[in-house]
Amino acid sequence: MKPLTSADPTQIGPHRVLAVLGAGGMGKVYLARTPARHLAAVKVVHQELAENPSFRARFAREVRVAQMVCGPFTPAVFDAAPDAETPWMATEYVPGPTLTEAVITNGPFPEGSLRVLTLGLARALQAIHGAGLIHRDLKPSNVLLSPRGPQVIDFGIARAIGGTVLTKTGEAFGTPSYTAPETILGRPQTPESDIFSLAGVVIYASRGMPPFGQGPAADVLHRIVDQEPDLRSLPEGTLNDLLARCLAKEPRHRPTADEIVDVLNEEPLPPAEHGWLPSQVNQEIGYREREAGHMAISSRGSGPLPRDTGTKPRTGLIIGAAAASVLLLSGTGLALVRQWESEGMNESSPEETTESEEETEQQPSEPVITGNVYGMHFTPDGEELYVHTSKEITLWDWREGELLEEFTHEPHSFTLGKDGTLAGAFDDHVAVWGPDHSELARYETEDPDELEFYDSVSLSPNGTTVVFSERSVNDDFLLRGWDWESDEEWEVELDHAVAFTEFAPDGAHLALTYSAYSTYPRVEVLVVDSLEPVLTVPEKAPDDETESITYQTAFSPTGDLFAVRSALDETLLVHDLTEEKQIHELDAPGIAFGLTFTHGDDRLVLGRTSGGTPSGGSQWDVTTGEELTSGNTLLYEEPTLHPQEETLVVSDTSTASSTLLFLDPETLQETHEIG
Repeated sequence: MKPLTSADPTQIGPHRVLAVLGAGGMGKVYLARTPARHLAAVKVVHQELAENPSFRARFAREVRVAQMVCGPFTPAVFDAAPDAETPWMATEYVPGPTLTEAVITNGPFPEGSLRVLTLGLARALQAIHGAGLIHRDLKPSNVLLSPRGPQVIDFGIARAIGGTVLTKTGEAFGTPSYTAPETILGRPQTPESDIFSLAGVVIYASRGMPPFGQGPAADVLHRIVDQEPDLRSLPEGTLNDLLARCLAKEPRHRPTADEIVDVLNEEPLPPAEHGWLPSQVNQEIGYREREAGHMAISSRGSGPLPRDTGTKPRTGLIIGAAAASVLLLSGTGLALVRQWESEGMNESSPEETTESEEETEQQPSEPVITGNVYGMHFTPDGEELYVHTSKEITLWDWREGELLEEFTHEPHSFTLGKDGTLAGAFDDHVAVWGPDHSELARYETEDPDELEFYDSVSLSPNGTTVVFSERSVNDDFLLRGWDWESDEEWEVELDHAVAFTEFAPDGAHLALTYSAYSTYPRVEVLVVDSLEPVLTVPEKAPDDETESITYQTAFSPTGDLFAVRSALDETLLVHDLTEEKQIHELDAPGIAFGLTFTHGDDRLVLGRTSGGTPSGGSQWDVTTGEELTSGNTLLYEEPTLHPQEETLVVSDTSTASSTLLFLDPETLQETHEIG
């Protein structure tokens, strides 16, 4: 995902463009926000191709075909304009990697994941064949991955069943490694041709190579017609036997999509609580989800969508509509398996269903952390913990793992003051609550038609001043300070969106982290009294264009020290604000999520993902700069220290739902978990 340039449109039809997702020979694909606040992938045809009547007709056919197919395993078409001067099509945005990308990056899939992949692809083909179509180019790069299951895309060369076969001179028949024998031999294609391709896709996921190997196209096509596939990567059993049948040379010997679904319904699936995808792929999906949400908040979007992955993800959540459209369902366990179970894919009698429902009522599930975790806040007395996710703000008894209250849903950002005062920024207002959750004050604009949304909220140490960002419909940005007791306020114009704000514990300084996608992403530390910057990192914008540059920041408990970690060069800088000098430059590789000082200013803790390299975060001695931990640790995302240093909580997002791990602050050993 890349930021927009001056050559990119800001509007495509009614859809507001946020970022560039990719480009190819046919055109460019943009991330956009629909009028209904869904996230969409908008494919725009290159102008020179749009002037070609033959290509325009092909694109119009692709649009019609995509609109005909409807189901949970094919992205929905929101809108299209194939007859526009520059044709385009907007589909549901799925923020997951392709199967090709996932296997190249993380290696082959385990057997449980392969079963779900096979079942999901078969369900997609049910929808495609049920619409009277043949996909004709099913391959790993045309399969997106999401927690709800595989998503089959690209109907660019799909044809109606019984239509003209595209094997005439100058017309392709798909991708050689996944092409059925009958297609190679110039015979009519049928739905069974897609079944052959399905098996090839699953074999690729199991071994990182198609069933008939690699090499020059002519050699691969010869092997497909005359040789047997390599199934050694699959364990003996039902899946192996089923895929072998799918790869039969004669179409009539292959199972239908319905039969594949029926067979796999009798087989066990991965437990819902762990998700169907390997943990590294889940993390990549979470990364893309938050990256897209950050663009929606910080670049050209609107609505409470999830935050950028590199800055402290305290702000920005998925709105209900966007959650439904993006369909990540990131905190609900394996939504795909739950969906299959609830849709009756495992056939059962009414009596069995009733018994299952009664058992569920008698044995309620444990409360889980719903959505990606963007921040955690202990109450001042340390007895309870607020958890800020992409779905809601919840309050927990962290020792017992008991959910005490679902406090509020989907603010853009949320914070907790030293005295227990809380603040949250929403689309059209900023709210301040007391420790008992009663609303103390509310800030609303006098001109709602000019307001896009509020975001990036923080509270002064005494809890009386709220700082937040304001974005207008014209993409003007303000930093606003509001004393909610006296109703006095100030404002400062900004050159771009601010990802988050943070007061120093002594109230003397205010840190601003600008959007990772701005032309000059940076961190500024201002003196609160004058609002003049005393520190800017980096001091000037990079000379060359870069993709998202993200930062982690933290003030020391005294407010004298300020640390900032840059994803650009993977360094961690520590500054003494009193002496106005840098005291450490530390190596901090990997994908970072969260930065904090211990209460004595003696240690600095950086959180990282559980699936990255290195796995887990690090600690440094603040005085000497010495790294105190090495190798893999449990210092995962958003490390948050208890007020009395009784525990250190982190978020583990290596599965489909988030888990909170509570660590001994000295030994970093886990004591218990929630989720």
